[in-house]
Amino acid sequence: MQIIVKKIWHRDADRIGLFFKYDSATISQLKKLGSIYSQSLRCWYFDYTAVNYKLISKSFEDLVIDNPKNNETQLLAGLTISRDLPAIAKSELQLDAATVLNNPEHITKTNSLAPNLRLELLPNLGKYWVFKMQYFQHISRQLLATKGVYWNANYKVYMALRHANVQTLVEKILDSPAFFPENDYYKNETVFQGESIVIRPHQEEPKWMEVYMPPFLVLREKIKRFSMARFSTIKDCYLLPAAPSVYEAMVMQFEPHQVLVSSQLPKGYLMKQNIPNRKQLDLSKTKAQLFNQVPDAAHEYISLLVDTILAYNYSSSTMRTYTSSFLKFLRDHQFKDPHTITQKEITKYLASLMERGLSAASGHSMVNALLFYYQQIEHQKGFELNIPRPKKEKKLPSVLTMEECLQIFRAVDNPKHKLLLLIGYGAGLRVSEIVTLEWRDILFSEHKIHIKDAKGKKDRMVMLPYSIVSSLDYYRKLYQPSKYVFEGQYAGEPYSTGSAQQVMRAALKKSGLSKKATVHTLRHSFATHLLESGTDIRYIQKFLGHASIKTTTIYTHVSKMATDKIASPLDRLVDENNKKKLSD
Repeated sequence: MQIIVKKIWHRDADRIGLFFKYDSATISQLKKLGSIYSQSLRCWYFDYTAVNYKLISKSFEDLVIDNPKNNETQLLAGLTISRDLPAIAKSELQLDAATVLNNPEHITKTNSLAPNLRLELLPNLGKYWVFKMQYFQHISRQLLATKGVYWNANYKVYMALRHANVQTLVEKILDSPAFFPENDYYKNETVFQGESIVIRPHQEEPKWMEVYMPPFLVLREKIKRFSMARFSTIKDCYLLPAAPSVYEAMVMQFEPHQVLVSSQLPKGYLMKQNIPNRKQLDLSKTKAQLFNQVPDAAHEYISLLVDTILAYNYSSSTMRTYTSSFLKFLRDHQFKDPHTITQKEITKYLASLMERGLSAASGHSMVNALLFYYQQIEHQKGFELNIPRPKKEKKLPSVLTMEECLQIFRAVDNPKHKLLLLIGYGAGLRVSEIVTLEWRDILFSEHKIHIKDAKGKKDRMVMLPYSIVSSLDYYRKLYQPSKYVFEGQYAGEPYSTGSAQQVMRAALKKSGLSKKATVHTLRHSFATHLLESGTDIRYIQKFLGHASIKTTTIYTHVSKMATDKIASPLDRLVDENNKKKLSD
């Protein structure tokens, strides 16, 4: 049974990959040896160590090293290793057998590891500098043996006390002078001695905790930066998930300010599973924002509406639109019981709204919200609003030229920000689709991106531009995000749509363009440029995820392809007149 041995990059580390045709006996043997199967790479793999190389060579006979240079190999302690294998294998080939046996950690001897560490300095967390690096065992041991440095398992980062002595020691270990900013020591923080932050249980939802902040802007701005924080206007406090990691991060964040964190949480209140997933967070945040606006007189009806929307698994956007429209309806009827309002009264009410100049979009939202409430909650099956739907205003989308797009991309220096805009334009994605994009959804071998659960809860396949594949690979090695392509402030959390729009605003300003544009403008530009290059509009419809071709045809009105060829009758008139003058 021939097995191809290949060095692979998998799960943020080098691995030994084994590729072979399906064979149950080989698979059984690999399982006994502790090998793991990768679904994405379709191979079995081990950690990239010399011990595992030896184990593989002793267990299997017909091994083929992938792509050896000049088919040359060298033998070390009974192990055949290709000269093409880097790092651990090559370093040991330079040593004798005795040295290898006395080097159980298999440390590669090089002049400097600094270029290979892939160091990345992250935003400060309280009195600590936070940084990431590629794992090297002997470097990690030296760091953790240094007083003031420790490993944070929750965020998978190293944390170093912001102190001059710690700075000197760590930079020496990393062989990276001036890695930390000068004079950025925690003594420079504003002190609020005697002030306290009070944490209490949230009675309405035990998965959250109430955080009561002192009235100081510096402290409140810090709590706002927690990606899962939301403010309750009713209780005048911030709500955070009641999880140990969140509590720990909060204590560290405010420690330099000498603020006392007073916890009134009962024992066992903090639980790891209280950190919500993205959908839970989005829905609960929207729900909280809506109920902050709901008076007591409307609470019962709005609760019924929201619960039904959640039961139907509608999006937070639909929840926000329907609830806001229905709340306006209740307010305009002095919070009467909706059951007592007749269909004629509703029709008259809608007519008065249109008479007052309500926009077409708001008119549609109101009609849809009322239909949903009376049909799904009041169960009035015969309830219909047989009125002409307000005609939508036909507004042309704002579009950038290809030269303007290039000008914007060139204005961005940050690799993460540039890639965010490039992938938005190159694949025609919505801003929500960009920030929630996961690595597993990028199909590199097929040059496609699988967009999941997009608008209308639809999946679709879009193109992965060839021109950004290498940039994606470089970016992944540089930032090492775990789940989302564009991670937010905290590991495992996606970038916010607001931050993505801010990236676009900054790029637009720096480029010097006077046009108004957002991230969605890049999507409009993608569609228009495809149309101008002769792409069939039905393919563009599929790329954009439009349910109806009518939505896509709007780009025919902004395309330069046809309009540039059509001359104005005034131009023709002037041209003919000029020709007559010349002939005279």
